[in-house]
Amino acid sequence: MSCVTLRDSRPPRSRATRTLAGAALAAALLAPLSAAAPAAAHSNLISTTPEGDSPDQQSVIEVLPPEVSLTFSEDLTAPLPADQQKDGESNTQIQVYDSSCEDAGLLIADPGRADTRDCTDYATGDAVVDGPTVTQALDVAGAPAGTYTVVWQVVYGDGHADSQMFTFTTEDAAEDPAEATEEPTDPDPTQAPEETPSAAPSEAPDEPAETGSPDATAPSDDAGIGAPVVIAIVGGVVVLALIAFIVVMIVRARRP
Repeated sequence: MSCVTLRDSRPPRSRATRTLAGAALAAALLAPLSAAAPAAAHSNLISTTPEGDSPDQQSVIEVLPPEVSLTFSEDLTAPLPADQQKDGESNTQIQVYDSSCEDAGLLIADPGRADTRDCTDYATGDAVVDGPTVTQALDVAGAPAGTYTVVWQVVYGDGHADSQMFTFTTEDAAEDPAEATEEPTDPDPTQAPEETPSAAPSEAPDEPAETGSPDATAPSDDAGIGAPVVIAIVGGVVVLALIAFIVVMIVRARRP
């Protein structure tokens, strides 16, 4: 009877052992998956300004804007200082190329084959990070109408990097600031100040000419005043001559 009892007690013990072993094995298999889950749930791109093309609709705006911005679901790290950058690797940065740069798309698909040495990158200065948003200023002078490719690379707060690209289209070319500053120098209003000073001197000589005319008549007035004096003198001489003639005649008449 004791042997039967020992034979019957073994199965429960073996089943418990197998259950514990199975639980330990399952925990060992699930542990790497649970540890990898937080790492896999990294940030992703939420929105862009301007909006990028979608499979269903092309993004079309008027002209190239002065900046582009991207917003992610997680905070980003700011760009590294220039002396700490290693050829742009693992650094937050944005490039913007127009349609003349044929290899812009290869910067993501096949970076080793991309040749952008003759391309125009409209990005100017370093990207600016503000929490989950990164903004890149653009130099839009002379930017043509057409399709633009935005190639972005960001570094998330946990240190891992991500990169991708999107495109949008502009209808018109951006205005060149140099040409805009030349326009105010051409209008006629700039000639108005030149005409008004020239008119003032032309009128000034006329006024002195009018004031000088009375001076010209002054000598004629002096000449009119001197003529009666001369006549009076001549008349006085004639009178004296007559008186002298009369006196002489009287003297002669008295002689015997």
